[in-house]
Amino acid sequence: MTDIAHYQPVGRFDATTIKQHEAELRRLLDAGAHSIELDFSGIEFLSSAGLRVLLVTANLTEVKGGTLRLKGTRPEIREVILTVGFDDILQLND
Repeated sequence: MTDIAHYQPVGRFDATTIKQHEAELRRLLDAGAHSIELDFSGIEFLSSAGLRVLLVTANLTEVKGGTLRLKGTRPEIREVILTVGFDDILQLND
């Protein structure tokens, strides 16, 4: 596995879908990725449960010397991330 893993979730990033997303992110890290790039262009909704998974994943990548990057975030999703200050713990790429 390369140092940077890519994952493109679709739909909601919330309590109804978070177990599958969290499992996939952990699988990527366990397989040797140091950084993860999430393509959020297909995410329509981000809840507090989804934010928790982003926080945990960002911390896990930091421990490995990597980063969590989000690209393609919709304006309303980007606003949530900026409002809660998560732009300090992950990279927002357009």
